[in-house]
Order: sequence, then structure tokens, then C-alpha cells
Amino acid sequence: MSLSKEPILELSDLNEFEQLIRQHPEKVIVLDFFATWCGPCKAIAPLYKELATENKDIIFCKVDVDEAEDLCAKYDVKMMPTFVFTKNGETVETLEGCVEEELRRKVHQYVSSAQ
Repeated sequence: MSLSKEPILELSDLNEFEQLIRQHPEKVIVLDFFATWCGPCKAIAPLYKELATENKDIIFCKVDVDEAEDLCAKYDVKMMPTFVFTKNGETVETLEGCVEEELRRKVHQYVSSAQ
């Protein structure tokens, strides 16, 4: 899996995530754990896409909880949306819920540290 022109990569399982980590071990990767039927997930999706489009120093991914159970188990996802900030596969921060300003602040924090 390589970084495409799309601002957000869709991951379907743990193997895809591990491949992405091997290709970009120095990068912060944000995982957006969502469900297609989740109202708050749909509400925050435009902001997540905006952040991904504006901030190229970190990698943004979406993970459908109904398809990627192995990734959900690895990061102990209990609610949606859950945003997990990782570096080299290790969790550096987790944000649960549809809290737009907090998500924006965390992304800017990790973008600043990546530069």
C-alpha cells in the first residue's frame, strides 16, 4: 500500500496497517475507527477529510469497525468514532467521540512535531 492522491487511506485489516507502518515508520498515522451506521462518525467525517487534505506531514486512515475487527482489537476500540494517533505502530494518543475542536488540536499538535 502506498500513499495515494486521496487524503485518507482506507484500511481493511491489520496486515494493511502493518505494511503502511513498514513503509513509513517515522510518520504519525491517525486511525479513524468508524461505522457506516454511526451518526457521530458521519458528523465528524468532513472535518477529518479537511484535516487530511490540509496536513500532509501525517498519514490519515479510516477503519470500518465492521470490517477490520483485528485492528479494533489491537487498539481496544470501544466506541465510535475513536481516533488513534500512532507512531511505528505504537499508540501515542487516543481520542474518543465526536469532539471536533479536540481532534483539530491534536492533529495540529502532531503536525507541528512532525516538521
